[in-house]
Amino acid sequence: MPPKKDKKKGKDEPVVPEFVTAYLPREPQPQPEAPDVSEADVAWKAARNQYVLPLPEWNADAADIIAWKPNEVETPFVSDQFSVKALPRPFMNVVSGWRRAGAAALAKGDLLPEEAEPQAQPLKEIVEEPPEPEDPKAKAKAKADAKAKAKAKGAPVEEPPENPSTMQQYADCEYHGEARVVTQQEFRSRELQLDLDDAAPQLSQAIAAQFAAVAEHKLLIPKGFYLWELIYPQDDEGMPLYNPHGKYTIKLFVQGRWRMVLIDDVMPVGHAIQGSSVFAPVMPASTNVNVIWPQLLAKGLLVAFQDDLSAAVLPVIQALTGWTPYQLPLAWQAATGLHSVRTFCTLKMNSQVDLEGRNRAVDQMPLQEQVDPRARGAKPAAQPSAPGIPAVPSLNLSGGSQQPAPKLGNQPSEALLEFLVCELEEEPRQVRLKAGTALPLHGTPRKLTREVESEEEDASADEATNEDAARQQPRAEHDDVEDSDREDMEEDEEDRRSQNSPSGDAANGVQGSARSNKEGGSQAEGGEGEGEGGEEGQEGEAEEDLTPWVAPWPDENPAPMMMKSVLQDFQSQLSGGFWVSYEEVEANATSLCSYIPSGDHMLSGLLDTRWNAERKEAYTIPPVRLLRVNLVANELRPDDHGTSKKNSLSPWFPTVITYEPLRISPLFGEMPTQPAPVNCVLQAVNEWRSSKSKNKASKAGPDRIHFTVGDTPAPFVGSTSQSLLLPPGEHWYLVLDDASSLSGSTLSVSVEGLLSNINKSSIEFDEPNKFLEDCGISVVTVGPMEYPIHHGYKVWTKAEVTISAEAGDVSALQLLCHVSDVSLWPYLQLSCLRMTTSQDEEEPENGRCASWSAATLLKSPLLRVMSVPLAGPSGLLPDLKASAAGGATTKFVLMLDGNIPKEVLAKSTGTFSLQLFLPPNKPDVSTDFDGEFSSSESGEDEKAGEKEKEAKDEEGPLHLELLTVNQTLTWTGECAPNDKDLVLCERFTVPNRPEGAETPGDVTSTLRIQVHGLPQAYLKATLIAQMPPTEEMRPNMPDGTRPEPLVRGAGPINPRDYGGRRNWLSRCKVVAETSGLEVISFPHVLLVESSTYLLYVHLDTFRGPNALEGGTWQIDSFGSGPIEVGADSMEKDLEELVRRSWAEAFPQVEGAPPREEVAKAAREGWLAKQSGYTGEGEEAAEETGPTEEQLELEAALQRAKEGVHPNVTISSFLHGHAVEPAVLVVEDPYTVAPDRSEPVPPDFPPPPPPAAEDTDGPDGAETAPAPVFPDDPEAEDTEAACGINAFGTLGERKARIIDIQSSSDRWTKTRTDLEAAKERNANQIQEMRAWREDFSNAPGGAPAASFADQRDSIRSNLMGRMQKCANLKQVASDPERVDPEPLKAAIAEAEESGAGNWDVELMQTANCKLAVLEGSKSFLEVLESATTKVEAAKAAAAQVREAEPGAENEIELKEAASFALEEAETAAEGLEKVLKALKASLKEAAAKKIPVPEEIKVEEPFQKADALLEDMAVLKKGPEEAES
Repeated sequence: MPPKKDKKKGKDEPVVPEFVTAYLPREPQPQPEAPDVSEADVAWKAARNQYVLPLPEWNADAADIIAWKPNEVETPFVSDQFSVKALPRPFMNVVSGWRRAGAAALAKGDLLPEEAEPQAQPLKEIVEEPPEPEDPKAKAKAKADAKAKAKAKGAPVEEPPENPSTMQQYADCEYHGEARVVTQQEFRSRELQLDLDDAAPQLSQAIAAQFAAVAEHKLLIPKGFYLWELIYPQDDEGMPLYNPHGKYTIKLFVQGRWRMVLIDDVMPVGHAIQGSSVFAPVMPASTNVNVIWPQLLAKGLLVAFQDDLSAAVLPVIQALTGWTPYQLPLAWQAATGLHSVRTFCTLKMNSQVDLEGRNRAVDQMPLQEQVDPRARGAKPAAQPSAPGIPAVPSLNLSGGSQQPAPKLGNQPSEALLEFLVCELEEEPRQVRLKAGTALPLHGTPRKLTREVESEEEDASADEATNEDAARQQPRAEHDDVEDSDREDMEEDEEDRRSQNSPSGDAANGVQGSARSNKEGGSQAEGGEGEGEGGEEGQEGEAEEDLTPWVAPWPDENPAPMMMKSVLQDFQSQLSGGFWVSYEEVEANATSLCSYIPSGDHMLSGLLDTRWNAERKEAYTIPPVRLLRVNLVANELRPDDHGTSKKNSLSPWFPTVITYEPLRISPLFGEMPTQPAPVNCVLQAVNEWRSSKSKNKASKAGPDRIHFTVGDTPAPFVGSTSQSLLLPPGEHWYLVLDDASSLSGSTLSVSVEGLLSNINKSSIEFDEPNKFLEDCGISVVTVGPMEYPIHHGYKVWTKAEVTISAEAGDVSALQLLCHVSDVSLWPYLQLSCLRMTTSQDEEEPENGRCASWSAATLLKSPLLRVMSVPLAGPSGLLPDLKASAAGGATTKFVLMLDGNIPKEVLAKSTGTFSLQLFLPPNKPDVSTDFDGEFSSSESGEDEKAGEKEKEAKDEEGPLHLELLTVNQTLTWTGECAPNDKDLVLCERFTVPNRPEGAETPGDVTSTLRIQVHGLPQAYLKATLIAQMPPTEEMRPNMPDGTRPEPLVRGAGPINPRDYGGRRNWLSRCKVVAETSGLEVISFPHVLLVESSTYLLYVHLDTFRGPNALEGGTWQIDSFGSGPIEVGADSMEKDLEELVRRSWAEAFPQVEGAPPREEVAKAAREGWLAKQSGYTGEGEEAAEETGPTEEQLELEAALQRAKEGVHPNVTISSFLHGHAVEPAVLVVEDPYTVAPDRSEPVPPDFPPPPPPAAEDTDGPDGAETAPAPVFPDDPEAEDTEAACGINAFGTLGERKARIIDIQSSSDRWTKTRTDLEAAKERNANQIQEMRAWREDFSNAPGGAPAASFADQRDSIRSNLMGRMQKCANLKQVASDPERVDPEPLKAAIAEAEESGAGNWDVELMQTANCKLAVLEGSKSFLEVLESATTKVEAAKAAAAQVREAEPGAENEIELKEAASFALEEAETAAEGLEKVLKALKASLKEAAAKKIPVPEEIKVEEPFQKADALLEDMAVLKKGPEEAES
């Protein structure tokens, strides 16, 4: 800032003094080019086959036009979506080959044609080819060929449809084999003919048991959803058709939706036990070998759950029915309650092998394999066709041959099955379970009884058992009954079933149809009047009955809760099964499952973020979603009189949440031994809701719902679910899914809303920022914008957030983050700073460069959801209103930076975004909700909301402004050794903004300093604002005039204007400081236009090395504008000015000597005054009197003599150095002990023992005795020996040798122990590795359950500790709480959870606050007691004084007064002690800035206590003083 030029002065006249400076700006280094990330853009293609492909959603129209190709028998269909690698090892141990399911009917006992093992094929490579031009001639030629063929056959020429339907494709099918998907008898009666082979593997037995459980509900399952009705292709009646081409589609409810599963009919087979068949099916099979629907359904389930096949039991029932499984912990009350209202309840238990039954069935196999020749020759009836479509030829769908399926020949084994709960008995507690013919563990066909005391009870039990057994026996055993009697028995049985059936008419129709098919062997329903005409009668009957068959099954699923009578009728039909005592059930089962039918009463929501099946584009990470569950209970219900009244209790709604991530595919590559677990957390964020929310929950749901996949005893199980109860109201959960950053997942939520208002209830997954804006919550957004491509450190974005004072006390902001490239998440960091700017009243313009400060509030790795605190390190929130009133401005700066290593390549088209919002300040949780909701119309509410929104100001309490960070500058330099350990000292100057420039003059920047070549260097950096000099500091001009005022921004400041180094230092103000190891940064600095800043970086030699040789430094600036940087030279400039001022001459005045001579004379005079130096060649001056300084010294010494100094040490020092003369002591009182005569080596041996009688050497020569010196320390205990040992070098040397030897021994022992410990650790590590390999290679995988409970316990303890710390912090920071009990309870809970080690400062603060509260409470109690006792003592003393001398009661009064005085003294001492402790606690609380209730700070009790203590002191002095 140079002064203004005086235009009146001439050009040659020097107005401004010479500008002296050594400052030179540095040139910024060129920025590195962006790295080549083309490899990352195509790297995703290698992962296309890494994850399981999702299944497409069901589409009936698409299923009808699938190319079935029923006439292509020579090249059967082979699916490429399934592989044997997905099957578990126990399953494959049974498999001996692969055969077509329909080939069994063709082989008829011969060897079946062998098929290759299923192998999945990877996705085709993405090849972008240009579209081929269409050739109209080729199309015309194809049409002409088709017409020519049709003309040759004599058929009318019709153009074939582009996408023919199923019936059109089957119009020309010429298959006449015996294989079929399902027989017409089974299809129309829904009678299950399933073979449950206990020699099958666990997976097959579990699937077959669930087939049997579904079949028990055949009358409840709607049309099109029963077992084989899920298999396609189908005819017009919905009956599945056999496809000779081997291509089928299964409709399954998986991943939250009905989906299409494409399969082939290649099935695994194993060796049969005996009979004409060599192979037996491994999958569930029908009792008729020609029927293949169980194998097709099981194959579809294997394909759908191929990443879950290691699970013991697959969710087959839900996949086949779409019903929601709701699980409860096993308890008798829960079981009886569910069974009384639900139709479908199951238990998972182990089965028990029935060897006798198996052997009996095997013995009967040769008899059952005889085939009825009439059945083979029977011709099936033709299928009816739709109008305009040719009739479908027969596919042999009649009865066919009843050849039974062979059984596997391997050893039968137990399996974990899902049994249907048929009946419960109270006395004794027992359960009847059924899963086909499977026998549950410890099951018995007889009902358990306590003790049978009579034969009648035995007989009744046997009779009941016989009835059950007779009910289970097949009808073929009554061969000796006549035909007429058999018909009567069947009719009676049908009547009984129709009366007990929930839908009697339907059952009658089904049974009649089944009987007619069984007796007549035709597809039609048949009549009752059968003649004896044999085949002729059958043909005639078939010709007469041409009425299309109509399915009697319901069109919709049943209600989740039936009427009691209907439910009892249904349960009475569940015959068979086995009884198991409840004790055995408790010992073997853990949970009870109830299946809730789907329908309009079910609320459901699905979040599907999976990578699509085509995978032609890279997977994009979806943003965080908000799950909103709004449950509104039914408001009114009618009473007995027809009127309506409100519900007294609000229901809780059963809820099932299922989480299924896309796992690593087992089809390609090797599966990891222990896959990484995938977690999904639903975090409750009900506090985000506005306080004006209409539908508030009286009770909150769970705070956190946690799902983990891959961290269970079966690590390859790909899905998990949880069942819970949710109260009515609105529940918000934030979905935090790990799989969303990998390949996606499905999260389905199902709620049974039978007791809810379905029209008002909803389940939705929303994007939080959009939904919160609609709710009126202030949301500000950064992005989405493309992230920079770089390696190393870079600031991605920076934003300035302002919170209006009307927002109130805001403790934190909520932040939602999204980055599209998952590989960058670990290297991103978010920082939050509080930027405070104030106004300097004395220098409003010049002081602006130093009137800001930045405090770091948060520095954390970037997370998808974050809470940004606004409180500083002291825990106090900024008072926005007070700051605004005082002229200060408080803003918050968010900064996102990344430090990307070179080995990480980011995608070139990635984006990121930040959503910041302000939750409601204080949600109104005090509501009078009692399970009732307002019945106001929704339209009125919407209108009121729109009016409120229009009236509301457009700008909310939250404002955001993006800061520019695109100006990246880098400067480097070398470190020079110096005595100040200074790494660098750089000057930062912000240039003036050119006129017309759009960029602002002030620059915001992030400064990052790092050193190279200085390992472990600990840096301390200080940023200083160099303010311009004041006008008083500036010296006069060379001509003696005052300089012109400085102009801001006119140029650099002349160092001469500061008028000296001291003035310059006074104008330097520290604005920011930081420290760190090798790399430090200032996250946010404000560099004011035309201002100068100094950056000092020192080495902290106490925390790291102090060497600077060979080191270099680097400064990076990521800011909004240009900055000029150079080595600061102000110290050198000021020093140079001083030197020049000594060399320059004074102004030319007559008779004035030069400046050099004056300086030389002054220096020589000073030296002469100090040491008598008189200069070169000059004689000493004449003696003069004592100087003034000497006189002052003598006076001070005289004063020291007269008095006694209070400090003895100083007094002795003054006396010894000022009074006592210095004396040289010639005589030394110490004695120097001489050394021995001859030197002895350091390791000299101890002296030999006394000479023995035999003095001969080894050769018989006499040996001379060892010489003994008179001063030898070992010779004898002489004065010389003691002196040598004590004071001589020999004793010191010997002691040193002993010390070295002991140290060496200790080191040798330590080294030995260390080697032993290393060897022991190595052995233990090897044992741990062997243990891990053994358990990893085990069939069941690593048993993670051994530590899962402990981990969950640790996790829950940690979460509990955090929650208790938060509660403690809330209670301790409450300035209005006076009662110490809640705080004491919170401290006890926090200490119990280990918060003392977690947050020591919080515990200290809480204990201090507790001491204040308890001290205040105790103080008031003691004060009240002491007041009473002191007043009593005063009254007793007054009675003594008023009593007349010699009165009768004088002695009694004195004794009473003495006793009262003693009690008052004790109370006063206690009061004084409590008062002192309370004041100390209040002082400590004030020092720590702990909020204390104002009631405690009231001075009145303290003044009262002081007055009371004064009164007590007066009472102690005696009656006279007390009276006065």
